[in-house]
Amino acid sequence: MEIIKTIRPGQDGSKRYQEKYGDQLCAVRYRRSPCKSTVYTTVEIIVAQREAYQQKGREPRPEKVGQDWVAIKIAYEELELRNEIRRIGGRWSRMAKAWVAKRHLVSRLNIDHRIVEGLVDQCLDVGI
Repeated sequence: MEIIKTIRPGQDGSKRYQEKYGDQLCAVRYRRSPCKSTVYTTVEIIVAQREAYQQKGREPRPEKVGQDWVAIKIAYEELELRNEIRRIGGRWSRMAKAWVAKRHLVSRLNIDHRIVEGLVDQCLDVGI
């Protein structure tokens, strides 16, 4: 089913569900059936909660070293560099106003100095 609209708790349209589910409410969604004749209202709620499990002595890290995504700042006028990033599979993030690419590919271009650590977390509009 196609999601038409998502409403967060506290926004108009979610208040009656928030009264019913309280702090457990995550979202209210309107979905359209495949034949486009019916609209469904669904709620996403929290049904269980626990502490996250972490192995002792190990820090979480990417599967392969250098395979993580990073954000790179490139000026608008640097057309050749923008084309190089696009050629290696880089994507533009409108939210962060930065290019996103894999770290090892950025290293191959010798532009590691342009990486902005932590900025990739703001690139929610890029499917990575």
